[in-house]
Amino acid sequence: MIKKRLEITAVTGFARPACMIVSNASKFKSTISLNYKGVSVNLGNSPHSIMELMSLKIKPGTYVEITATGCDERAAIQTLVNSLIRNLYIEREKRGDSGTFSKKVCSSCYEAVFMDEASRS
Repeated sequence: MIKKRLEITAVTGFARPACMIVSNASKFKSTISLNYKGVSVNLGNSPHSIMELMSLKIKPGTYVEITATGCDERAAIQTLVNSLIRNLYIEREKRGDSGTFSKKVCSSCYEAVFMDEASRS
């Protein structure tokens, strides 16, 4: 399981980020959820997940936590973080994230997964 805490910086509503997050999460086999103020939303049920995310009323300056569990959890988290940064919903982390990943094959599902180079040592 991997958890990533992110500060939301966008001053717009959360409808577009919600659609983007759910769309990206649906590409992975891992179970992915977003937690905000004690409420957890499973991102695997597309239409329902979008509505649940929007109902959380996530505001700029607040933090969310994205959790992924499964054989492609690292790639899932990295993809979500990168798309949020690219679309200016969060800022790039200023401390120790190496961002360097290597490709491996998952032993349980035999699909390509990405491993964080910093955690390998």
